[in-house]
Amino acid sequence: MTRDHRRLRGPAAGWRRRALPLGVLLVVTTGLVGCGQDPASVEPEVTAEDLQDVRDELDALERRVEALESEPTAEPTAEPDESDPTEPPVEPTPQFTEGEDVSVRAEVVGLIATTDIGTAFRVSTGSGRAVAVVSATPVQPLAVQDVVRVSGTATTVDPETFERDFGIAAAVVFDDPDAFFAGEAGQIAIAADQVQLGGTTALD
Repeated sequence: MTRDHRRLRGPAAGWRRRALPLGVLLVVTTGLVGCGQDPASVEPEVTAEDLQDVRDELDALERRVEALESEPTAEPTAEPDESDPTEPPVEPTPQFTEGEDVSVRAEVVGLIATTDIGTAFRVSTGSGRAVAVVSATPVQPLAVQDVVRVSGTATTVDPETFERDFGIAAAVVFDDPDAFFAGEAGQIAIAADQVQLGGTTALD
C-alpha cells in the first residue's frame, strides 16, 4: 500500500502569526494578576446609631468627671510619730529636786507603813505623780484622803544610804523593805521633818 506523502504536510505557514498575539495577551493578563492589583476596598459605613452611642459614652464620661470634681477633698491625716525607737521614753519632770527644802499641803493617797516608830505614806502632787513621804516619827491617826502639811527635804531613795538620808532604818519602818525599794529606788521622796494633819489640798 502506497501512502500519499502530500497529506502529511506540517501546519500552515500563518499559524505562528495568529498564535503570537494570543500569547502576549495571556502574559500581560497574568502579570497584572500577579502584581496584586486588588479592587478598591469598601469603606465601612457609620450609621446614626453608632454616632449616638459615641455621644452617650462621652456624656457619661463628662458626668463622671463632674461628680469626681464636686467630691470634697479628704484632709490629710496626721503623720505617725517617726521618733527614733532607740530613744528612751520621756520621763515626767519631778515635782521636787534632790536636796530641795519643801513644804506642801497635799492629800494622802496611800499608806505604806504606820508604826509606833515611824510612818511612810504617799501624797499627791501638782505633777500628778504620787510622792513617798517617810517620817522618822509616827503620824497617828492617818488615813487615805486626809490632808496633811509636810515639811522636809527632797531626797533620792537609795537602799544603801536610806537610814542616813531619812533618819530611820528601812527594816524598822517597812514590813517588806525590798518591795518598797523595788518601786521607789531612784525616785524622789520627802524625808519629813514635820507632818501636820489638816489644811487644804492646795500646794505651796
